[in-house]
This record gives sequence, structure tokens and C-alpha cells, in this order.
Amino acid sequence: MKQFNPLSLTRLARTTATQLIALQQEDGMEITVSCNSVETQKTSALVLLFAPPAAPEKIAAFNLSQPTSYLSKVTTLVQRGDFHGKARELRWLYLEDAPAQRLLVAGIGRDREDENFDGAFLQRVLANTVAACRKLGIKELCIPLAGPLLDQFGCANAARLVTEAVLLANYRFMQYKTPTDKNNSVLQTLTVLLEDSKHEAAVRSGAHIGEVLGTWTCRTRDLQNTPPNELSPARFAEVAQECARAAKLSCEVWDEHKIRENGMGALLGVAQGSLQPPRFVILENAARAANQSTLVLVGKGVTFDSGGLAIKPLESMLDMKYDMSGAAVVLSAMCALAQLESPLHLVGLLPLVENMPSGTAQRPGDVVRACNGKTIEVADTDAEGRLILAESLAYASRFQPEAVIDIATLTGAMFYVLGDAAAGLFANDAALASRIKSAAQHTGERVWELPLYPEFSQQLESEIADIRNVASKRGAGASKGAAFLASFVAGYKWAHLDIAAMASSTKQTALVPKGGTGWGVRLLVELCLNWKETKAS
Repeated sequence: MKQFNPLSLTRLARTTATQLIALQQEDGMEITVSCNSVETQKTSALVLLFAPPAAPEKIAAFNLSQPTSYLSKVTTLVQRGDFHGKARELRWLYLEDAPAQRLLVAGIGRDREDENFDGAFLQRVLANTVAACRKLGIKELCIPLAGPLLDQFGCANAARLVTEAVLLANYRFMQYKTPTDKNNSVLQTLTVLLEDSKHEAAVRSGAHIGEVLGTWTCRTRDLQNTPPNELSPARFAEVAQECARAAKLSCEVWDEHKIRENGMGALLGVAQGSLQPPRFVILENAARAANQSTLVLVGKGVTFDSGGLAIKPLESMLDMKYDMSGAAVVLSAMCALAQLESPLHLVGLLPLVENMPSGTAQRPGDVVRACNGKTIEVADTDAEGRLILAESLAYASRFQPEAVIDIATLTGAMFYVLGDAAAGLFANDAALASRIKSAAQHTGERVWELPLYPEFSQQLESEIADIRNVASKRGAGASKGAAFLASFVAGYKWAHLDIAAMASSTKQTALVPKGGTGWGVRLLVELCLNWKETKAS
């Protein structure tokens, strides 16, 4: 089961003058589902999971249903005090005259009593096993699915969790590094091992979903990590066209002239300081059933944010290539949902701009008019993301959607509100907020709902226009940014995800690398795949 190649039709070569981003490497990981005995499965490394045993003689693997000769070797480890089954505890056992060359024994004990052994926990454990394999240059990994693992998570979900975790942990961004043996150490093959063939269909289905989600999350990371000099709005739009073509989505790209024809003055105002012209991308799939709901996904796409004339200090500007993360997430989610054949009518809107200072840049005090006729006083040119999202939210009403979800690196205030523990969630509908929370819990991408009090909207009143793009009083910046967006929502359920603190990471973990995280792809896909409402016939 080879990974889906979103650019299989016309691969973007990295040998061009601008070293165009390659969204899918040709040597992507091969993922197979094998129905076989653990004792006879050939592999370079076989992963067995163990909780802290009550006694050495009661050792049992969490992902096996039957005893195996391999357990005696693990029992010896426990008896000698060399393995305790703690979280992140790993031990290598080298085998002679066995189909498996090595056993990788991994502990699944919890660090804290209040820590849940859920899907996110399991994925962190599996990510550590991938890191251990990569450290030794091992190219092949086999993970059995049986026993308590299947009892707790179910066949399809367990396969999804395993496949997704291995792909995410195996990610690296190497497009701009000279290849060496050290930085080229990645897994090439994952075998999901199944002892009982009666579960094969469910496991294959789950592994396929995990493969799609893992692949597109990694492709999001690729886009996020691409230097801003090589990912302009126009370049991003071209990548969107390539991905949409491969995923069989329709893709319409507006240039600055079409944007102007549609009255998007707020978007043009942000873009006017840059030599890089803006783009507006509309992705759409055909509804597979006439009575299915229409959902619109909107992603903020500022390919680089200098702050405009309200220019940022250097330290704040260094990570501003990630200001297009929302657009990357929506592009990947749309492609993943198309590949998974979602029956919903889905629309993705990507407003793409670069926010730069120049003699033509918009000024603090300018007034711009959005496509719905609403005028906006630009009090801060560094609050540009809400301007391009406002255009998208206003335009979204043309599709008569059941719901619209936007995702954006909107406010630095989120770092102070929740840090990197969760994304901020704002919604005008309690049921929609509940759906998103449920999806977030399932994927391990945490959200926390924040308020939209009337006072926040009142502080956005302008003396010369319909609304200001920043509030007249300090504080509650994330909520006030969301309140600004809410004023452009008309006639549909709406939710806003502020991922400013989640889109990129300054620390390396086994599951999440430094740089772009791809946060939100799995959440949006999970939300849409489980959207059970249908319109009345």
C-alpha cells in the first residue's frame, strides 16, 4: 500500500530556478497489512508493548493475544530489573535464528495517575519506537495488532492510530539540506501485523485512513516549512492546483484582477504593499448525495507577515512564514477528504497574500471595503489576517453552508491564553462547538472554547467606518479578533480555530518536529467524516 502521491500527475521538480517544493517524496514509506503469526513474520524490528507487570512471571504483551517464545526474553529483562514497563522505556533484544532480527520492547506505563491511556498516549509511545529505529538506521518496522490493544481501541481505530503515528514520527524536512547518511535515516517500510484474518478488512480500512491522514499532515508541514521566498501567494496557488488535480477536486484561482472584480478591498489592501500579487483559491468537491450538508473550510494564507507599516521586530518576524498555516491545513484536509470519499459537499477557501511594508502599503487609518459592502478602518496593519478572513467568511455565504469553520494563526494573544497546550475555539453555535471538541478529543489535537462577549464587539466600533480591525481597548486580543470575524458571518453556523500557538513548534518531540506541526488537518478531517447531519429532502 504505497502512500498517495498528490503530485503524481505533474511532479513539481526541485531543480527549477526557485527550487519548487516537492510535496511528496517518491521514496515514501510503504505500508502493508500482513496476516501472519508473530513467530514467523520476517522483519528488521518487531515492536511489543508492555505495561508494568504485577510479577515477572505474569508478563504479557499489550499487542499480542497469544503467548510467544519471545516473551521469555522479555521476562528475563524484567527479572533482572532491566525493564519495568514505564512510559518511554525502550529496550532492544537481538534475536538469533528467528524471522525477526530484533525485538523493540516498549513500556506503556503512565507517568501520572491522572494520565489517560488514550489514542494520543499510544501514538506518543509508537513515535518513540520510530525514533529508536531511525537512530540505528533501521528501515523496516513491524507492529502487531492483537490482544488488549484491539480490545481497547477496536480494529480499524488501532490500525489508524499505528499507521498515522509512524508516518508523523518518520517526518523530516530535508528539501534544503545536502543529503548525508545521518540526515537520511528514515523508515521505509511499516508492516501492520494481524494474527486473525477475520479482522483484515477493518484493519486495512483503518490503516488506509491513517495513511491518508499522516501523509497529508506531513504535506502540510512541508508547506509550512518552505522558505517564504519560495512560497509566494502565486506559488501556493499553483501547489493548490496540483494537489486538487491529483485529488480530483475542482480548483479556481483568482488573480488580483478577479479579486478586485469581486469587491474584495480588504484583501487587496493587505496585499498592496508587496511585489507578490495576491490569490484567492476556491476548492470544491461535488456533493455525492443531493441531501448532504455543505461545509466550508477557510484557511488564513499570509505567506509572510512583516506586519506591514506596523512592522514587527526581527525576533517576532522570524517565524512569520508559518502565517499561512491555516491555508495549508485546509488544502490538505480538502485533499484528504476527497481521497477518503467524504459524501459531504465541501468547499475550501484560501485567501493568499504577503503583508509587506513599502511606499504602496496600506496605512494605519485607511478604510477598505469588503466584498459584502462593509467598511473597515485599518487601525493596525499587523492585524491583517482578520481582513482576508473577513472576505472569505463573507464570500462563504454564497454556498448556503450548513456550517463554516475557519482556521488561522490569528492572534499572538493565544500564546498568553493557552500557550501551546490547546488551540482557541470560538463559535456562534453550541452544537458545532461540541462537534469540534469531540473531533479534537479523538485526534488528540486539543481545543478550548473561549467567549465572544458583546463587549468585545462594542470595542470594535469605528467613528468613520462600519468597524475597526482592532479594538479600542487592550486585553482579550484573541476573543476580540474572533469578534471581528463574527461580524462578517451571516446566516450560517460558524466556528473559528485560532492556532497561533499550535501551528509551529520550537521543541522537538518524537511525534511533532521543530517547525511546522500540521496541527488541525486530522481534526478537520475527523469532523467532516463524522458529520452526520443531512439537509431535509
